[in-house]
Amino acid sequence: MDLLAFPLGDWKHYHNYSEIVSTLLYLNITYPDVVDVFSIGKSWRNRDIYCIRLTNESITYPKPKVLFVGYHHARELISAELPLYFAVKAAMEFGANETLTYILNFSEIYIVPALNVDGFEAVSQNEWQRKNSRLVDEDEDGLFDEDPPDDEDGDGYIERLVLCFGAGCVPVGWEGIDDDNDGLSNEDWTGGVDLNRNYGYQWDAEVQSGSPNPEDETFRGPAPFSEPETRAIRDLAMTHNFKYAVSFHSGIEFIGYPWAYTTEPTPDDIIFKKIAIELSALVDAPYGQISDLYTASGTWDDWMYQNRSVFAFTCEIYKDENALQYEPGPSPSTWWEKGIFQYFNPDPNNIETVIKRWLPVFTYIAKRAIVIEEECIGVAVTAVTPPKTIIGQGYNVNVNVTVVNHGSFTENFNVTVYANATIIGTKQITLESNTSTTVSFTWNTSSFVEGNYTLWAYAEPVLGETDTSDNTYIDGIVWVKWPYDVTGDNYCGIDDIVAVAEHFGTMPQSPNWNPIFDINCNNYVGIDDIVAVAEHFGEMNFP
Repeated sequence: MDLLAFPLGDWKHYHNYSEIVSTLLYLNITYPDVVDVFSIGKSWRNRDIYCIRLTNESITYPKPKVLFVGYHHARELISAELPLYFAVKAAMEFGANETLTYILNFSEIYIVPALNVDGFEAVSQNEWQRKNSRLVDEDEDGLFDEDPPDDEDGDGYIERLVLCFGAGCVPVGWEGIDDDNDGLSNEDWTGGVDLNRNYGYQWDAEVQSGSPNPEDETFRGPAPFSEPETRAIRDLAMTHNFKYAVSFHSGIEFIGYPWAYTTEPTPDDIIFKKIAIELSALVDAPYGQISDLYTASGTWDDWMYQNRSVFAFTCEIYKDENALQYEPGPSPSTWWEKGIFQYFNPDPNNIETVIKRWLPVFTYIAKRAIVIEEECIGVAVTAVTPPKTIIGQGYNVNVNVTVVNHGSFTENFNVTVYANATIIGTKQITLESNTSTTVSFTWNTSSFVEGNYTLWAYAEPVLGETDTSDNTYIDGIVWVKWPYDVTGDNYCGIDDIVAVAEHFGTMPQSPNWNPIFDINCNNYVGIDDIVAVAEHFGEMNFP
């Protein structure tokens, strides 16, 4: 299906906040069977932070949940385009695209395309903006956000002044004017707090990236979860048991996993590394523990993993080191640096190229959650037990079938018992998780010719079950015969009556028990068995 064939379906421009909201609401109205859009909170500027849930709502069976979040940082617009694109594609192609249909049938996908919803406006005024729009008095003059950088020369860039020396370059100023007439320029930006340093785990750890100073790009905020945006994610994660979660960023190309606050590995390092390796193979990007780059405090990944036991990842999806341009500055060894927006975001004509490279992340994560969940879904037949291996024609016998639910959910399913290919009976079973039961089926042998029959049972797979190797259980051979000839000469004579009488009173526990003398199949040789043989005295069997 053509992803352009819906309102705002233009992937050659960066969607602003209003366009993203309109797109989500359009999907919600147009595809109600697979889309649910809702607000998870509001930003500092009172904008709704929307989440879209994608799943086939006609399948109400409990499904594994995964979460994708875009746009923690204002200047990383491409990180919102990717999850938005996937949401549109999944909704529009459900039922036509086999892979998307599968993952929406068997998982719930939650997407927050843009977390830093105030960032769209902020970055339109200052392409360097990273943080949210919390009001911060960075110059401590009692006023908020009154002097951000400006495009003073009108060339379309806001330039940063850097001082370069042997060891590298350090920023020393910005292009702009003195907006608040205090004799200083660009000293009080819009916002804010680095949302990806504001999560509650190891928020104030001693790290390389995560600052207590409001003027720093990685300002962690005044307290853990001080920001409405991170609280919205926290509350969403506390409401749902997500199996996996991915946050999208730009500025490098990298697949990262916890820990960020320390170089020590997590207890699940082997699993994290395995997933990262497989993602890396899909998108051709390097991978590693986040702290391989630098240590960072209060990150999304660390909190999701530590506090919610979620396998959380960060995918850094784009960089262009050639985008940065330099012009001589006002004094020796200084340079004007520009092109930061292009460093973090591809040219609009290449947005879809970047998106398509990283789309496999969504299907991989959803499929992995489904597979893990399916390992916790399944029923099995563990025994098929007839009362004896020799059964007389024309009698009813009980066949016991034991079934088990080794999954995590209560299951309703059918169990069918067969003699060769003939159905003996079908019953519906309800079993709670990790329980078993034995069900009795009545087998009337009247219509069965003499011979050997294989008894077996089959449990129909439950929704989400993929390993059905133990859904079938074959017991063995049962001999159905004319019951009144116990001596095997095809004639019911006095010798047959005597043989049954000699076993009078025997049961399966008796030393001389033989099921052939239990004519009526009640596990006891009694007067009724002797009478039954006597009533057929003189008859012959013609098998």
